[in-house]
Formats: sequence, C-alpha cells, structure tokens
Amino acid sequence: MNLLFVGQVSLPESFFIPFLSKHGYSTTVISTDLGKRLPAIPGTDIAIYSLYDKSIIRQLFEGRLGLLKKAAFYRLIGSNPKLFSKVNQVIEKDKIDVIYGSWGTQGIPEFKLLQNFEVPTIYEFRCYPSNELDFAVQLENFLVRNVVRGFSGRVFPTERMFHYVCNKFGIPFGNNTVFEESYPKQCFFRKRLPLLSEKDGQRHLLFIGMDAYDILPQIKEIIGRQIHVHCLLPKESRLKNSRFIKIFKPFTHDQLSNGEFGTFMTQFDACLVTYNFAKATCLERFQNTIPNRFAFALTGGIPIVLPKGYFKGCEDFIKKHDIGFAFSDFSDLNKKLNEEKLMEHYRKTSISKSPEFTLETNFHKIDSYIRQFCRRTPE
Repeated sequence: MNLLFVGQVSLPESFFIPFLSKHGYSTTVISTDLGKRLPAIPGTDIAIYSLYDKSIIRQLFEGRLGLLKKAAFYRLIGSNPKLFSKVNQVIEKDKIDVIYGSWGTQGIPEFKLLQNFEVPTIYEFRCYPSNELDFAVQLENFLVRNVVRGFSGRVFPTERMFHYVCNKFGIPFGNNTVFEESYPKQCFFRKRLPLLSEKDGQRHLLFIGMDAYDILPQIKEIIGRQIHVHCLLPKESRLKNSRFIKIFKPFTHDQLSNGEFGTFMTQFDACLVTYNFAKATCLERFQNTIPNRFAFALTGGIPIVLPKGYFKGCEDFIKKHDIGFAFSDFSDLNKKLNEEKLMEHYRKTSISKSPEFTLETNFHKIDSYIRQFCRRTPE
C-alpha cells in the first residue's frame, strides 16, 4: 500500500512512519512544518517534501495565532492552485492509496485541501481540542468542523475522545477506531537499574515533560515533602539548587530509539505526568488525550502517577492495566509513594505489562484499519 503522510514530523511520527515502511507500506511524507529546513526521520531514506517551501502563505500562519489563522484560511479558501499542484504531483508520482495525518488541530486545516483529491483521508487525533481556553475551543471547533466531518476515517487515543469528537461534530461512530499511541520495542528498557530510593531511603519521581518550569508550583509542593523530582529545568530556575531537584540533560533521538532512555527511567519510583492546569478554562484537551509524555513513560516499565480528575483518559488506562495511581493532592501522593507494598505491586505490574504496550503488539489494530480504506484492488 502506498501511504502519504501529511503533517508535522514530531517524536511519535519519527517512530511510527518508519515502522509503517518496514511493515508493508511504501511511505511518502509531505511536511507542513513552517520552518525553512525539512525535518529528517533518523535512520531512513523516506522521501520528504515541504508543502510550504517557497510559499509566502506560511508567513500568514506564524505567531501565536498562527493555528487559528491557518484554520480560518483553509475554511475560507479551501484550496490553493500551487499547493494543490504540489500535492497532486506526489499523489500521481507515488500512486498514493491513502492519505494519513496525525497530532492535534494544527494538522487538520491542510486536509481541507487534501479532501479535494479522490484519495481516502485518515486522521489520528493524538490531541483534541488543542486549546485550553473556552472561547478558543469553541472557535477551534467551528473552524475545523467541516474538515473533521470530511475525513474518511478517524483514529482516537481514548474512548473519551472518540465519543467527544463524534458527538461534538455529529459524526456516526462507524469508520472510526481507538488506537493508543505506541512505541516500538526498541525504545523500551533493556535492563533494570537499582532504584535510587534504595540508596537513600527517599522517593524519586521523574518528570519527562519539556515544560518543567511551567509546573514549578507543583514541583515546590512535591519537594516540600522531601520527594526528589528529576526533570529538565532551564538554567534560570531558582529551584535548580534545591537538593531535591535533579536536572538531567535531554536525550537524543538515538538514545530514545536504542532503549537508553527507557533504561534510565527504571531507577525511579514513578513517572509524574502533569501540566499547568491553572491557566486552563477548558479541560477537555486533558480529559480526552493520552499525552506523549504518558505514552513514552510506558517504555520505562515504571509506575505512572498523575493528579486526579484531569487526565481522565490516562486514569482509565492506568486503572485498566494497574500500573499506577491518580492522587487527590500532594499529601496523598506522598502517602502512596511511601506505601512499599503498593509501590512494589505497581512496579511488578508495570514491568510485566510493558510488552503489551509496544507498537509491535498493537500494530495489527491500526494496520487492518488503514488497509480497509485502500482505494486499489489488492494485486
């Protein structure tokens, strides 16, 4: 099958697209990234084209309101001769059978253009809605409504998002599916390191998000209970000198793909998944989504902990697989982290369950789903 991926090549795509290419798909990429340099997919020779290369249109989509401007542009204009021609050349040259995109709202507007071709379009909603403010979410829903309705198929990370999008846009449940973001087993831990808590008798949490500075109030609450937090923090943070704050350097793509980061995670009592919820007036984004930081935490085979009531899809997941807990407040977090039998149970379950979370284990679900949309008769 010849598949055209259209969108931004972020971390999940940098693993998913090569996996497609190794499992029966001839894959081509049209990047919608607004940068001047084409993104690379490490370790592959997959053809990548830029949709906005040498186009002044991309200047309209830059800045804080870029996403809403892009959505408004495609809703009003629908197509553009130069962009249409560029996509058409790829579709004809590579005999594309299906067009696939993923991530959040930022990848949806271009599909207004892509739906002009007689090729099935599938979109994987990793995050929806993308905005955290009520008025912005309402505008977001309005601007992408027609495109979302026009997809041939839709892939959701949770049942919650499945029902949210289908109900919000009046879409029949058929031709849609749930597929949880997965990483190939090469990313998973290769061995288990000794727990840091066994050395000093204190609990150690890992936070793998890039926005640790944004959750400093939460970090202060945690370290105030003598729980170590290991994270990425900018140099200007005043907390970096606290003995309960441990800063690690970002891992490279190679270190993610060879299991080095997965192994690094095994020394911690749990992985903390959280965001700055205080600035949000609309929580639907968090309630529907399984964020990337949660999905990649699964590669370490360690318990996952998160604040109760925000990541409801994630709460459903850890409850189903018994690999962590949601805490009501930071005192509750401290109490549970110090219950040795409880944490030992979660550690064992997280390790034993980890093979179930690999892309190899789950690929058949998305593979069979995509193939039903193939516009060619199999040879």
